[in-house]
Order: sequence, then structure tokens, then C-alpha cells
Amino acid sequence: MKNGLAVMAVLIFVVFAGVLPAQEVKGPRIEAKEVRYDFGKVVQGTLVSHVFEVRDAGSEPLVIDRVVPS
Repeated sequence: MKNGLAVMAVLIFVVFAGVLPAQEVKGPRIEAKEVRYDFGKVVQGTLVSHVFEVRDAGSEPLVIDRVVPS
């Protein structure tokens, strides 16, 4: 009897866990429309550039200390 109640309680929890709203994560959160850009073949010595649009979607200021290209 107790095992049946425990199983029923777990099932109810699992069903309602998907219905409850997730907690909002506090702090800075970066969002970008794109995270990669391929220039394709570039002749050596040619200057190329691309603008990545990023925004802070969090609840606190986002500080970008450095950017490392690959």
C-alpha cells in the first residue's frame, strides 16, 4: 500500500513538474542572433569584418572583458 502511494506521488510530481513555470535565472545573460560566421576563402592580406549583434537578456549588466577570435 505504501509503495503504491509513493509511486502515485512520484507520478503526480512528474506530471505537474512540466506544468509549473521555470524559475527565471538572475544575472547577466548574453543572447546573439548568430555565434559563427564563415568568410569562406579569403586571399591573404585582405581585410574582412563582420558585426555580431549581442544583447544582455538578463536582469543585471553584462560585462564583456575580452573577445578571442578563432
